Amino acid sequence: MLSATDTGALQLPQRAGNADQGAPDCGARTAIDRTTGRRPVLYLIATSVLAVLLLGGLAVANYRLAPLSYSAAAHARVAEAMATGSNYAVFDLNLDTRELRRQHIARLDVPPEVVVLGASHWQEAHAELLPGRRLYNAHVHRDYHEDLLAVVEMLLRHDRLPETLIMSIRDLTFAPVEGRTDTLWLSALPDYQAMAARLGIEPHGWLRTWPIRRRLGLLSLSAMGERALRWLSAATWPGAVSARSLPTLDVLLADGSISWSNEHRAQFSRERARAEVQAALAGRQAHAPEIDPAAVSALGRLLDLLRERGVRVVLIHPPFNPAFYRQVADAAYGAGLRRVEAVAADLARAHGATVVGSFDPAVPGCTEDMYIDAEHSGPACLQRVLTQVPNP
Repeated sequence: MLSATDTGALQLPQRAGNADQGAPDCGARTAIDRTTGRRPVLYLIATSVLAVLLLGGLAVANYRLAPLSYSAAAHARVAEAMATGSNYAVFDLNLDTRELRRQHIARLDVPPEVVVLGASHWQEAHAELLPGRRLYNAHVHRDYHEDLLAVVEMLLRHDRLPETLIMSIRDLTFAPVEGRTDTLWLSALPDYQAMAARLGIEPHGWLRTWPIRRRLGLLSLSAMGERALRWLSAATWPGAVSARSLPTLDVLLADGSISWSNEHRAQFSRERARAEVQAALAGRQAHAPEIDPAAVSALGRLLDLLRERGVRVVLIHPPFNPAFYRQVADAAYGAGLRRVEAVAADLARAHGATVVGSFDPAVPGCTEDMYIDAEHSGPACLQRVLTQVPNP
């Protein structure tokens, strides 16, 4: 049993030597603590600087390797060649078509007689499809109603409005901004905003059109690798050419249309087209295209402006591949297409335009073998569509 004196605090043995040596050096500990505390901050700063440098280098590399996706100066060089009657060879058609229109329209020597506005459905609408008429193909990739306003603004700004404007109304022309997943249309914002001001329309707000979304491709490491390999392995590099078609490079024609490379054309088999049709059906069949009333109203105002300027406007629908259209005709998507056609007809009646054609390929007589996928047809179908446009 412990005695009373044993119940006190347990005493630890003392270290040998001077008692002061056992006391901690407060000054030394503070210096160590400060050094240790600075290390994570310095590491964070160094890591951040390195990350910025790496991302900056990646962005510069992508910019240099894909100038026709990002550089206005590069588009100006292409437009200069096209304005002098030359064609221009490119690796592929993944380019900023809106910037190309902006640069090319500014350099057109005389107003075209006919202009086609629309998406890539019209990319193979060559001038030869309208013999005897000066046609300019002003298509852009994945257009919406903002693009129709924007390209008309480009034409008007440079006094290049045509006698006849063929304005394509596709399935997604009136799609609300909130439902879009692509960002190509953002390149047309300056021209869209200028036309909106002319028409007295409130343009989209900054939050809906944040431009940084367009630049994220600059930070893609895989894209940089593919682009670098393409330049290194190419037998022929992009540039002005007189040829209308080439073995490995696509060609931008002087009239604004395109010509596929032999390599690409060989890939457009019937089997590939059928696979593309099935993929499109899986993604769209049950979903009707949405229609934004504000977009319809904006287009109505644009039609009024064009009528006041003496421009004859023809609204026209790009027909789908028969294999696709047959299977959506009785589905939600087909019902949505008929609503878009009804809106176009109402616009034509109310604003002095003409509407022709249909999403139904049977109307112009386009057949399955004329398509490379669910909706992109070749010149044979496009000529049948354009012949529906009445003479002035």
